[in-house]
Order: sequence, then C-alpha cells, then structure tokens
Amino acid sequence: MHFNDSTSIFNLIVLGIHVFVQLAAAILIYIKQHDAQNRSWRYIFLFFVVSAVASTVEIALVARQSFEPNSYKLLNPLINIPGFYIFAILVCYLIELMRPHWLTFKRTLLLFLPSIVCACAVLVFVINGEITNLHCLGELRHHITEPNIVVRLVFLCLYLPYFVYLIVLLIQTKSIHTNNKYYNVIVATTTLLCISYVLSRGLQLYFGYITHEILYLLLTVSIVYFEHYERLHLPLEKVRDYYAWNELPHTTQNTVNSVAQTLQQLMENPAVWQDSELTGDKIVQQVGTNRTYIQQAAKQLGFANLSDMINRRRIDYVCQQLRKDPNIPIQVLITDAGYRSRVTAWRHFTTIVGCTPSEFIERHPQKK
Repeated sequence: MHFNDSTSIFNLIVLGIHVFVQLAAAILIYIKQHDAQNRSWRYIFLFFVVSAVASTVEIALVARQSFEPNSYKLLNPLINIPGFYIFAILVCYLIELMRPHWLTFKRTLLLFLPSIVCACAVLVFVINGEITNLHCLGELRHHITEPNIVVRLVFLCLYLPYFVYLIVLLIQTKSIHTNNKYYNVIVATTTLLCISYVLSRGLQLYFGYITHEILYLLLTVSIVYFEHYERLHLPLEKVRDYYAWNELPHTTQNTVNSVAQTLQQLMENPAVWQDSELTGDKIVQQVGTNRTYIQQAAKQLGFANLSDMINRRRIDYVCQQLRKDPNIPIQVLITDAGYRSRVTAWRHFTTIVGCTPSEFIERHPQKK
C-alpha cells in the first residue's frame, strides 16, 4: 500500500488521535464513576468505547480504499448506522442526566424503534446486493427514487426528532437545574456534532469532517471535565420519584414521623452528608422509603427540602471549622464538607450564611 495522498494520511492521523482520546476518556470516566450509584456514567462510558471502536473500523476502511478522497461512499451503511447508534447512546446519557431512571427498557426500545426498523431495511438491501454506491451529490440526485436510497436518507433524517426531543426536554427542565449551563453546552455541542457528522460521513464534505473532529474533541473534554468537577444531575429535591409513582397517594403522619426520626439519625453521621457522591437514591435506600416521605420528613424537621437539609449540614461544618482555624484553605473545607464544585459551595454558603467565607472570617475572629 502506498501513501500517495496527503489528505488521506491526515485523515488517518486525525482518526488515530480520535481513538486515543476516546479510550482515554472512557478510562477516566470509569476510574472516577464506576462506584457511583447513578446510571448516566454507564451510557457515557459506553459512548466513548463504542466511538473508539467505530473509529478503528473507519481507519481500516480508509486504509482499504487506497487513500482516495472519492473512495468514501455517500450514505455508507457501514459508517452511518454505527454513527447513529453512537449518537443514540449519547442521547440516552443526556436523558439520564435530566430525568434519572426514566429510561426503562420499554422506553429505550420505543426510543430506538424507528432507527431499528430503518437499519433492518438497510441491512436487507445490503444482503440482497441492492445498495447503490454513491460518490457525489450528483449521483445522489440521479438515484434519489431508488428504494435503498430513500431508506438510507430516511435513516439519516432520524437525527432530527432526537434533536427536537432533547431541546424540548432541556426547556422543560431548565428551571430546576442548578448547573443548567453545562447541559446547554453538551446539548448544543451534540447538535452541532451530529450536523457535522451528516455533512462529513453522510455527504462526504471535507470541511464537515474537520469540523466534526474538532467538535468531538470539544464534547469529550467537556463531558470528562463536567463529570469530574461538576455534579451533572438534578438537585435532590427536584428529582421525581420514578420508583414510587403508584405507591400510597396519601402519606400518614405516623409514617412521616418515623421517616423523619430515621432521617435525622442518619444525618447525624457526618460520613453521610460529607459524601461527595451523595444522591437522592442513596438517601432513599438508607432510610428505606421513597422521596415523597423523605421530602415531607425534611420539611417536618424544619428544612425547605432534603437538599436544604444536606447543604445546611455542610455549610454549618465549614463555619465551625473556620471558627476554629480561619487559616484553613476554604477549598479544603468545602471538599471535606462534600462539595465537588467551588461555585456551588460558594453559592450555598452566601445563601445560607448571608456573606462570603472571607466576610465570615472577618466577622468571627478566632477566639484565643
């Protein structure tokens, strides 16, 4: 094989970097999140792994096709079908972030059903040898009425309803995200990423290829950063209890009293609220009830909700430590208190205490 085309060599280098970055991201996510109770990390881990495998296959395809720019085929099923399902895994990750535990097996199957039907139809054409190879847009216009072309175009258009669903879901949940800007970044980048994928792998436009790889790198770095340093899940008090939709419609006061007592005893243990991976699921499991009772119990104990209870415990800890030794770095304290984000901790501190940590130190000098 002769490396006689600089463009194809560049493509191979870019694809090689892509594989390396995706595998590195998968490893980082696994190391950080494999013990987490949430399911979202599994989707993004799978996304990175499958993306790396698909790019490895694409490298093999590039190598087999003699590095000719026109050797790529428009609407190539070997490229477009795996690409779509990589995107679908990413959509599942975003849905899980915005609506934890909503993706049951049945809902996932319904979400994938249109693409499964189209993919099966394309595979039937492939098996029967009825796939028309296209190398330019002119050929696409000439064969536009052929059934295999129509099905492949429909498959390519399936991205659109998923985009619409993500945007609608983001709008619906916008008011309850404390870190909504991170979701906006990921959803916006995902949208641009898929547009560039259609332009590059679907229609073989070279500028789309370069744009796609840049966006992919941006998305990967963003997700890894957010997963490591920001909590990408809904606030505890806003997550709907998907496990208890059909449980008792009216709670009794005795039940709430019992849950409140158990919750109070649980929160007396600093190891609980100092857990940086603390989620509503963990509290539910440890108390042995559902979020409906948990939230009512938190209110009975004098807090606005469960999240308020946890944050006040954490901020109270920070204040106590600052009174003992104001020279302790604030970053150390907020980390010890269970916060992963400095911005989040700072916001809660000023909301609860009414001033910044620096102002608090000035107002409460160390007692000698």
